[in-house]
Parts: sequence; C-alpha cells; structure tokens
Amino acid sequence: MAEYKIEIANYRIMVGSVRIEWVMLMGGWLLLMNVSATSAQENDQIYGIGQDRGRIDNNELNEASGLAASVKNPGMLWSHNDSGDQARIFLMDGYAHIKAVFYLKGITGHDLEDMDCIQKDGENYLLIGDIGDNTSSLETIKVYLFKEPKLLKKQTYTDTIPLAMVITYVLRYEDGPRDAECLFYDPISQKLYIISKRELQVGLYETEFPIHSADTLLLKKRVSLPFTFITGGDISTDGREVLIKNLLEVYYWSRNINESIPEVLRKKATKLPYKVEAQGESIAFAHDGLGYYTVSEEPFGFQSSLIYYPRIE
Repeated sequence: MAEYKIEIANYRIMVGSVRIEWVMLMGGWLLLMNVSATSAQENDQIYGIGQDRGRIDNNELNEASGLAASVKNPGMLWSHNDSGDQARIFLMDGYAHIKAVFYLKGITGHDLEDMDCIQKDGENYLLIGDIGDNTSSLETIKVYLFKEPKLLKKQTYTDTIPLAMVITYVLRYEDGPRDAECLFYDPISQKLYIISKRELQVGLYETEFPIHSADTLLLKKRVSLPFTFITGGDISTDGREVLIKNLLEVYYWSRNINESIPEVLRKKATKLPYKVEAQGESIAFAHDGLGYYTVSEEPFGFQSSLIYYPRIE
C-alpha cells in the first residue's frame, strides 16, 4: 500500500484571528489553508477515530467529490466524480463495494462537487450540485434533483435516469460568481445552503428550494465563516447536526431546535477526528446517525478508501 505524508511549511501569518498556513502535500503541492484561532474547539469525544472500511473497488470512481447516505438503500452511500466525468452516480455499500452506476441521461455536468439525499413531500430525492467554478466566472450554477433509485439486483449493474425525471435548477449568487464544493439541504427550514470555497472567510449562502421552479433561484449571503478551502459538508437526517470539512480538518455543530443554520454556524465549531486523506473532499453522516463517512479523490495514483467515524457519546 502506498503511503503519503503531509508536511506543514514554516510560513505563517496572522490576519486578525485567522492563522494562514501554506501546506505542502508530498513536497510538491502548495495549498493555502486557514484556521481561525477562535473558530473551533478540540473534539470532546463525540465521535471516535476513523475506521478504514476498504478501498473503492471500481476504478471509475476515482475523483469522489460528493457523498450522501442513501435512504432507499439502508447502509449504502451515493457518490460521484469531480469535473471531467460524465454525469453519473455510484452506489456503494458500507465497505466501499460499488453495487450500481446510474447515468443522468441528457445531463452534461460542468463541475459536480457535492450531493445530498433529501426527503421532500413524502419522496426521497438525490440532489447534486454542479457548483464548482475554479475561475469564479460563471454567472449561474445548476443543481439537479431526481428521485432516489432503489437497488434492484444483487450483482453490480448499470442503469439510466431519464432526462424527464431530472429537475434542473439554475441558481445565481447575489454578490457575484463563487467557487463552491459544499452543498446541503436543511430538512427543518427546507432551504438549500451552499458554502463557498476560496475566500479567507468563506460565505454561507441560502435560498428557498421549491420542489419545482422555472425561475432562477437567488443565493443570498447570510454569514461569513472563519474557514477557507471548504470542500464538503452535510446535515444530519433530523437537521440537528452539521459537518463541514477542508483538506485537514472536520468541523461540527450541534443545533438547537429553534436555531437557523446561519445561527448554528456562527457558534464555535468542534473539531472532530479526521485521518488526513490525499485529497479528501467528501463527507456525509450515516443515515442512522451513528457516525460519519469520508472518502478521497485519487491524486498522484493513490487509491481511495472509505473511512467511517463512529459516534461514541
């Protein structure tokens, strides 16, 4: 098994309460990260250390950029690739075995970055965010919504989701184009949230999310968060817990029933256990609430594993 290591360079500056660090991966990949000195407290034993559930056994899922726990297929997870792949989703079990691949017919994704499994009007849906924009130049972005497929065969198979079954939403940021890799739907407020990626203090954006809409949805900035390079996030099935991550850390919030998502994320986060991955962009709560999963892309030829962090409260 190949091994890698993360080296932290000695270059650090302070901007207010934000510590800026240049992070070197494998001695050759320079990445700007930030950690607020006051934004997070250390793990208070909510979740345990990561358990390696195995390598993804399908080489075509090699840039896993989104992750969501399935509702219709208990114990399983959905994932998809980053930009450059066809619009398709992979269903895997809790030990990284791919069980099915579904193609979204007629959809050409620009840069699929995150996904969520949501329940709305008594139906289970998958939500995929075509929200990546490395140059921050797109006037609009897209989100795709369709009913969650049910696994029908014991052996691995491929199927198609017809274009007529996919609802396409067009969204626009109120303050101009943004790159983003984090998306989730709040089951309590029934609003959609996107967190931008590259700012020194990323923005939390909110929009109403009707089940059908022909209008362009406006993403309104609700709050700036003292993090940067956010690559994924999720909200629990009951809406009471929130996770976001960058390449080095996982952040957690517990939500009171009367709090909005902006109010929750204004509170100090808790750092959770995280085994740093080669390019870990995806995170999702288990549907049963008993843990969370992460999975990495495969830069530099490394193989990706599914990592599970069990709840230990």
